[in-house]
Amino acid sequence: MDVKASLDSAQALYDSGKYTEAVLRYKELENVYPMDGDIAYNLGNCFTRLGQFGEARLHFERSLLLDPNNADATHNLEYIVQMKLSDAVIEPADSLFQWLGSIIRSLAVSEIWLQLLMITLLISIILLVVRRWIKPNLSWRWPFTSTLISIILASIFWISVPNSDKVIVTSNSSYGYSEPSKNSKRILLLSEGSAARLRKSSEGWFFLELGDGRLAWFEAAQWGRVLPPESTLP
Repeated sequence: MDVKASLDSAQALYDSGKYTEAVLRYKELENVYPMDGDIAYNLGNCFTRLGQFGEARLHFERSLLLDPNNADATHNLEYIVQMKLSDAVIEPADSLFQWLGSIIRSLAVSEIWLQLLMITLLISIILLVVRRWIKPNLSWRWPFTSTLISIILASIFWISVPNSDKVIVTSNSSYGYSEPSKNSKRILLLSEGSAARLRKSSEGWFFLELGDGRLAWFEAAQWGRVLPPESTLP
């Protein structure tokens, strides 16, 4: 796939007002590059133009998960939540690790932290080899310090990897049931763009927790996961 040509084509479709066609082109790119925050952001813009605000929120949230520094995505997300999704339920709070991960990714992407980790590990190995076979009188503090830094960087890298259990209603509405079956009792109704936390899934159903603590089963097809799907690249 010629990425630049596909991006240019998708942008041209968007600029000419062909938003549905632009979505299809950006989706093709997202299938291959699911961790690209810019593609998610552009999809959010397309869905906003189409009036599909649940999908728009999903993709702006995904863009910010991958790139917390995207000020335009933050602005657009705030706009659709406040102006277009006023009936959405209480926003579920991020966990401590998700909050820390967002801060760390705002400093550098996960790949940078991984590169720093690899460098410090290499330095540690070199220092250990030098102390063992070349310069035995080398202070143990040097390899100890570099190893300690490697451990810290490994922890930072692990936290920095994008992770989210947040899901968004992408259909017009979604009923919550007491059991994973349409024959069970309906216990609540959520509007488009509402957010929840995914606790478990089972054969086309999501068991979700809302921001106010309520729990229910919902049809998975009516929701989208903020965490990007896996790449379809062979």
